[in-house]
Amino acid sequence: MGFSLKDRSSIERAALIVSVVYAGILFLTAAVQHYLFGTQVWDIGLFEQFSWLIAEGKAAAISSLRQVTPLQDHFSLLLLPLGAIYKVFPSTFTLIGLQSMALGSLPAVVAYLAVKRQIKQLLIWALMCAIVLCPYGFLVNRGDFHPDVLTIPFMIIAIFEATQERRWRYYFCLLIVLFAKNAQALFGLGLGLYAIARSRYLRGLIAIVISIFWWFLATHLSSAGGDHVAIRLGYLGDTKLEMLTTLLVRPWIVFSVASPSDIFLYTLGLSLPFLALLRKPALACLLGAAPVYLVNIISDSGIQRELNHHYSIPILAFLIAGCLDSLPAISVKARHIQKNIFNTTLVLSLVAFLGYSRMIYFKSRYLPRLPEAVAFQSVVSDIGPQESVLASSNYVVHLAGRERISQIEKDDYQQKWPFDVIIFPSEKALINVRGRLREVGKTKVGRKMSRILEEAKASGMTCDQPNSYIRLCRMKE
Repeated sequence: MGFSLKDRSSIERAALIVSVVYAGILFLTAAVQHYLFGTQVWDIGLFEQFSWLIAEGKAAAISSLRQVTPLQDHFSLLLLPLGAIYKVFPSTFTLIGLQSMALGSLPAVVAYLAVKRQIKQLLIWALMCAIVLCPYGFLVNRGDFHPDVLTIPFMIIAIFEATQERRWRYYFCLLIVLFAKNAQALFGLGLGLYAIARSRYLRGLIAIVISIFWWFLATHLSSAGGDHVAIRLGYLGDTKLEMLTTLLVRPWIVFSVASPSDIFLYTLGLSLPFLALLRKPALACLLGAAPVYLVNIISDSGIQRELNHHYSIPILAFLIAGCLDSLPAISVKARHIQKNIFNTTLVLSLVAFLGYSRMIYFKSRYLPRLPEAVAFQSVVSDIGPQESVLASSNYVVHLAGRERISQIEKDDYQQKWPFDVIIFPSEKALINVRGRLREVGKTKVGRKMSRILEEAKASGMTCDQPNSYIRLCRMKE
């Protein structure tokens, strides 16, 4: 039985409200974490500097943080419109807001697609609960900013459109996703496999060909940014053929970089909220997720298996799409079965959120730095966007919107000396060292800061401590 116009309008309106509230929560938590020095130069600092360079018409300029031009880092064409937006709203919070809106839109997008598939309202609510309480979406938004996260609504729409008669929306969404970066070709490969599994052979083959072409083109144009395949899969061999041969002949070598327990916990954290909603029709989506999942599993870089990084965004899209493929079959079952599935999904989602969301970090890592954050903001307002800056990594994230900025954690700052401004935390301020807060003066990087400040004074810079938490040096006028 189809939806009445009233029922359809009701669930879509409710989903829109959920999306607005969800996006607001995502933005608030991510913004607070950023304000309290909980974000990193890699990557939100990089993307802010990339956006600033493009906004200033300097897309061909070398980033002082990454040592490549903006497009040489994964060849993300989405940086071009992002730079235009940043020019109007030049703030780190612009990037956080855009990412929060992309993730926050998922309940509304899913409800719209679910209504088209005649899925019962209770099951739509179950899927929206799974999305909102999914720890991965919450963590990846708090962790950093990445253009590929912005494309997740387009991923879900592309998967949905793979089986529809019209074609333009399918290819349009695929191109938007690919333009986020070269590695999005893995999503395109998965999308092609999904389409083939759903008997859309030509559409699937075209998606695979487009994705492979994009991979080679974008990788060639961003080669200055480094060979990420060699960096992360180099333990398998020196060439692509050697890597593939090693995986086929000695697949257990993967456990030397990723233990079975790590793989299990990673997989569980991603999938737990959605388990009760997946049925046999979801197998095609799981096949589509396989390229990204397998690369994450075999990577020598452990961050690809951490839920606060962007590498699993395509997997989340395929899991949600798998639920959309499964729920029509559940919708014909008795009401009490649907209610049991809703309750089970709610419990699993809550367990996943409580177990993986790392909310305790606000108390242990971020809130103790609130006085320093307030003191820092009172000082940085006097630093102009044209001034070159040397700072610690936590501060660089907040000052990346400029052409010349360096972090002391990287020794290349020595070749870029002198700077207009040097800004460090005081010796009594706190700094995150391997997940624990310690006084700056008792750390190796703190001693390095003190040495640099002495060098700055000796070179003629004016240095002082404007408050209890900040040390500042300026070039004499």
